[in-house]
Amino acid sequence: MPGLRLGLTIYESDPKLSRHAMTRSDLLTSQLWIGGVTNRKTRTMIEEPRRWLLLVEGTDVLPAVRADGVELCQWDLEQIYPGDHPSPENAVGLIISAMDVDACAEEEFNDWYNTEHMPVLSNLPGMLTARRFRAHHGRPSYIALYHVSDLTIYAKSSWTAVNKTPWTKRMRRYQHNRTYFMFVRTANPT
Repeated sequence: MPGLRLGLTIYESDPKLSRHAMTRSDLLTSQLWIGGVTNRKTRTMIEEPRRWLLLVEGTDVLPAVRADGVELCQWDLEQIYPGDHPSPENAVGLIISAMDVDACAEEEFNDWYNTEHMPVLSNLPGMLTARRFRAHHGRPSYIALYHVSDLTIYAKSSWTAVNKTPWTKRMRRYQHNRTYFMFVRTANPT
């Protein structure tokens, strides 16, 4: 399979997608989510102001999906971990962690994320997929996407323990422009 590409767009208002936009044959998947910024203390979703996330997935360069909404941020991403696994269709929640990394630590950052952080998170109960992406367009430049069976997984001690390893603590000092969002699946447009 050619490289898996992901388009993520976060909107400030409902993008009013048509059924055609959500079911195009040139996309592997397209999903619409609703949510907000993550409260880092409680590890829960801040529901206001409401945000919408359009996720489109395909191979190579993604075709544009027309939407009528005010864009907050947009990314064109290439999957770098774990290969070519696509988004699951059965996820209830989606957690996004985005960050930039100091150039002096980028090689070690990628090694840490791919060999320690993601493999442990991938095995947590309730985790459907844990994937990483590098931005071709958009900031921050690294995105981790977690499709989960329940958003409460993010507040459980099993997840927070992953963030307390010595290597994780070391790598945190090289990360900046960190952004966190949580979303739940919306009904597809009719």
